[in-house]
Amino acid sequence: MREGGSRLICAAMRRLALALLIPCVFGGCSLGDDDGRPPQLGVDPQDDQAAEKLGFPSSATRNTIRVGGADAVADAAGVASALYPATGGADRPTAVVLVDSDDWQTAIAAAVLAGPPIGAPLLLSDGDELPAISEDTLNHLQPKGSDLSKDAQVIRIGAGVARPDGFKTAVVQGGDAFQRAAAIDRFISAASGKPSGDVVLYSADSPEWALPAASWAARSGDAALPVRADSIPAPVRRALAGHERPNVYLLGPQSVISGEVERELTKRKLARSVSRIAARTPVENAIAFARYERGDFGWGIVVPGYNFAIANVDRPLDAAAAASLATRGVFAPLLLTDDADQLPRPLEDYLLSVQPGYEDDPGQAVYNRVWILGDDKAISVDEQARIDATTELIPVQANSP
Repeated sequence: MREGGSRLICAAMRRLALALLIPCVFGGCSLGDDDGRPPQLGVDPQDDQAAEKLGFPSSATRNTIRVGGADAVADAAGVASALYPATGGADRPTAVVLVDSDDWQTAIAAAVLAGPPIGAPLLLSDGDELPAISEDTLNHLQPKGSDLSKDAQVIRIGAGVARPDGFKTAVVQGGDAFQRAAAIDRFISAASGKPSGDVVLYSADSPEWALPAASWAARSGDAALPVRADSIPAPVRRALAGHERPNVYLLGPQSVISGEVERELTKRKLARSVSRIAARTPVENAIAFARYERGDFGWGIVVPGYNFAIANVDRPLDAAAAASLATRGVFAPLLLTDDADQLPRPLEDYLLSVQPGYEDDPGQAVYNRVWILGDDKAISVDEQARIDATTELIPVQANSP
């Protein structure tokens, strides 16, 4: 479970550099909505706006990397390009998952496809249309085709999702988010050879409580399934039955997923055990999940040496972007902020509690790194700077209290 350290950070930085290069190759010279937006490559040092065009500190600091999309569609494309530079055959994904940008409930369930054995990053469509950035990213990635999905290069979640020309596609059907989640679960169970022994149930009504389930599903291969506050919809009940009494984890307090759901799990004998990961606020709940560990389940991050992803609760589809960051040598749990301008105190306290330090030789230390999802309207540059400071490697005194 303990994966992190300097080698992962170096790999992440190499992938980031390649990701920044990709749009410049295809679109000219810069990243963003127009040629004047940072970061840019090949900045002229005599340019009056050279510092702004380089894009620091907004694009990256010592300990942070920002995927600065104006929305989750752009963030998902940015993460896919960073993790799969596609400069050769070995770094292309086997497949890409397409989910509708209005369907955060399904995106969380589909995050399981980002991890083994499929390894498919998520991109977002606008109904049956593919946004330009998703289309450009897909064309660059040129997925190889997954033999676990009959060589499909694109796995479409729902019949109404865009069908890109020139790619072999498979579709995971379902008339609503619950049916689609159950269908995704059947699909990944067949690909894996068996259903997961652990299942996370998340709220289909309150995205701010549900988002961290996506990263764990991608990291672990455990099913993530949506439920109502007081009931388990029939498609999800059937999916749980297929897991043959798994360990079930409810994400959120009883105000989000009530005791009625727990009682239904017990009454219908759908679970071997039922545990709840709960805290006072969505920000604190995400932290509780990052800390949680029970056997092989949970991140269990209570010491330094990890990557993290942080998104704003107001952008639920960023969970789709964050899912792949839980794989591919990054292994970052999703943390949340509910303030675009200031780091919430519970989040600051958590980052400080796992802040890395060294006594004598910093070369022997472990490091933390944070991937920030969204532009400065989602997470300000000031907030990013504070995140950077809380993840800085600092000297410590031996035997200090």
